[in-house]
Amino acid sequence: MKKGILRLVKNKYTLSTVVFLLWLTFFNEIDLIYIFQSRREVTALRTEVQRMKDDNARATEALHDLTTNTYSLEKFARENYYMKRENEEVYVLKERPAPVKQ
Repeated sequence: MKKGILRLVKNKYTLSTVVFLLWLTFFNEIDLIYIFQSRREVTALRTEVQRMKDDNARATEALHDLTTNTYSLEKFARENYYMKRENEEVYVLKERPAPVKQ
């Protein structure tokens, strides 16, 4: 067993392969750790781009609905800007945040 391991350590090809792998993993400017972190960041950014595209599509649909439908425009104005008709009272009810348990 020891003889086999000693032969592998003395073999110049095995030794150069181990040194090369260590160099790629830790010491190079663009090492394996950097590559894995970059892939994770790219994945997160792609997810963010997809979320933004979905938000953009929803906003475009809402804008189209607001410009073409008067009922939805009135609903939007009442909900977001608290507008009201004459002889009408508006009450705004807001939920309280849940107390934090310690």
